Amino acid sequence: MPNNSNTSVLIAGGGPTGLAAALELRRFGIPVRIVDEMEGPTETSRAIAIQARTLEELELRGLADEFVRIGHRADGGDIYGGGRLLAHADFTKLPSRYNFVLFLAQTVTDRILREALEAHGGSVEWAVKMKAFGQDPSGVTATLEHADGSLEEVNAAYMIDAEGAHSIIRSTLGLQFKGKTLDETFVLGDGHVDGSISSSNFHIFSSEQGMLALFPMGGGHFWVVADHPLRISAQPEKPTLEELQATYDQRSHIPARLQQLTWSSVFQANSRMVSTLRVNRIFLAGDAAHIHSPAGGQGMNTGIQDAMNLGWKLALVLQGKAPENLLDTYGDDRLPVMRSILSTTEGLTNALGGPSILRSFFMHLAPWIANAEFVQDTATSRISQIALNYRSSPLSDDHFGDGSLVAGDRVPDLAVRASAGLQSEIKRAFDLLSSDRFTLLLANFTDPAAKSKFSESLTPWSELIETSSISAPDGDDKKPFTEAFGETPSVTLVRPDAYVGFRGTQSSADALSKYCKQWLSCSPEAGRVTGRKAVIKMKLSS
Repeated sequence: MPNNSNTSVLIAGGGPTGLAAALELRRFGIPVRIVDEMEGPTETSRAIAIQARTLEELELRGLADEFVRIGHRADGGDIYGGGRLLAHADFTKLPSRYNFVLFLAQTVTDRILREALEAHGGSVEWAVKMKAFGQDPSGVTATLEHADGSLEEVNAAYMIDAEGAHSIIRSTLGLQFKGKTLDETFVLGDGHVDGSISSSNFHIFSSEQGMLALFPMGGGHFWVVADHPLRISAQPEKPTLEELQATYDQRSHIPARLQQLTWSSVFQANSRMVSTLRVNRIFLAGDAAHIHSPAGGQGMNTGIQDAMNLGWKLALVLQGKAPENLLDTYGDDRLPVMRSILSTTEGLTNALGGPSILRSFFMHLAPWIANAEFVQDTATSRISQIALNYRSSPLSDDHFGDGSLVAGDRVPDLAVRASAGLQSEIKRAFDLLSSDRFTLLLANFTDPAAKSKFSESLTPWSELIETSSISAPDGDDKKPFTEAFGETPSVTLVRPDAYVGFRGTQSSADALSKYCKQWLSCSPEAGRVTGRKAVIKMKLSS
């Protein structure tokens, strides 16, 4: 039986969110236990789209290349209605190296994350069920049941609930999962499609009978999803090839045959979220905190990014390098994002589904407005999640640095001239960032004394902050740089998750020092589990 004497974080759930959280913590050297009551990894894929922002985060962890190598790139998406093309979403214009949607079976995503976790000394413990848990001001105590029926008590500083939509931890804590069950019944099918369906785009067909979508997985393999499906057989839980073909023929004007169906299912979509992501020492992430309509491919990406937001904060607190209240910013950051994504996915579902005023409005106006450059940029940036920001977070402190970049924004993926002494070279901004510490970008500085002032003011946090001097490159890459960072000296403190924490001018050294003192200074003993008080046990809800 595993030794739990050195567990700092207990994670319930071995899906993408739980794996990403465990990986984040292990990269910082934090002892982790990750358990799942399933007997082994899932063999089906409910999430297949990996968006640009998730790939950017994965790049900083050395994983993006493997995902891109295995996955299938879609450069855009076609939306049809009434037998005609209504709109085309062009992802190639995204201001990111990952200017596409990557389609990859969730089973493969899980495998890559598991292998990365194992490389950092962690692993999922399968067939381990959480029976009860409790918490006090110094930590969490949980009772785990193993496959042989034996019980184990685990002590941890914190616990992450990544159990999924049917989280027992969430219900035991008494948290409401506010929202609604959507009226639509959805079917999923995984198979091959023969016909004139392009594999370089995803395809969405909107009709009075409902919505049908085809997502390319490569090699003629597509993932098919439809609402209000035609049902023929008496097996409601498993759509047949004939039913999927009939639904396709009803809604698509492009001739095609569905073949070699390897997997199918029926589900009722929900749109729900919690109102808090933290209950003392327990955090919720992924589907345990929010679930969406499948429209837009947002759910898994949101869960992985939940984990990447929480992971570095939890690690720094456990290492005694940040105050405990840094953990409150997890909810400050992520709750607005969750609300926005729920609103977006509900809107897409309503606009593309069966008869409705919204669908009628969309059908009539889409050809006129959907291909406009502004609408294109806005839509693809939202779907890819690169437009999401934390501007309203207390962790975002803006002192009006030059350029359009604002505290809380994603750091743009652009070319910069990085200088070290008398040497300089062209790099991507992402090449200068670190996923396990902060990065201070000094842009357009020409006065060595001004640079030195920042170095001196940040001395107490030198092990947590790396500094790079940057300026505009020549040629076509100059304009994007000056738009973001301006032409006068500016300072940008980038968080480990590649969002801007602080923005200011060359006169902002004192303000930046104050920011770091607020969020990074604490006693060496902070975050450690000390003497334990009486624990109130909670039996899990059934």
